[in-house]
Amino acid sequence: MKRTTGNRKSCFACHAISGGRQFRLILLASVLMVIAFLFSANPLGAQANSGAGAQNQISRQRFACNVGFTPKECQLAATVLRKALLRYPVEALGEWRWVLVRSEDWKPILSRRRADPNVPAFSYLPKRETFLDSALVAAPSIHGAELSALWHMTTEDLLDLAIRHELAHALCNDGNEITTDRAAIALKNGMPLSCRITEQTSSSKTK
Repeated sequence: MKRTTGNRKSCFACHAISGGRQFRLILLASVLMVIAFLFSANPLGAQANSGAGAQNQISRQRFACNVGFTPKECQLAATVLRKALLRYPVEALGEWRWVLVRSEDWKPILSRRRADPNVPAFSYLPKRETFLDSALVAAPSIHGAELSALWHMTTEDLLDLAIRHELAHALCNDGNEITTDRAAIALKNGMPLSCRITEQTSSSKTK
């Protein structure tokens, strides 16, 4: 009986020692997992905050594609445009719509408006819309090369110019090309515009 009891005590001691080791291993693994999570959470949080700030800057901008785009083509082109817009104070526009038009449809549209078919963008201020030739945001193309040659700049620089120019039209609510060119230069240099933004102008007209 004593020997049996002794064996049982010895067996319980073995289980206790084994269980203690297992508990310590589980506890150590849990601590390591928490540490790993803490180190990985900060970079993810920073990226999320950065992305949220950029998104807030253009949260009131709407993007659309004219007929002929596949959903993927439209998404890729809009992403390029959205990134280019982040350089400028587009949040001052308020609600605004940016429409991308296929290059093959661009010239007919401008011809109907009796406008220069080699202009890469135009805005319709009453509807708060800006239209852009997709050659500015798409992969290299023959039409994009033609525009680069005509304007003596890369398509990336032409996209930047088109955005600044149309943004100046919109922010100043001004259709005059000379004053708009000056405002576009001011935007490029990071200088404030000497005109009221569209929302202020619109509200003053309604009074």
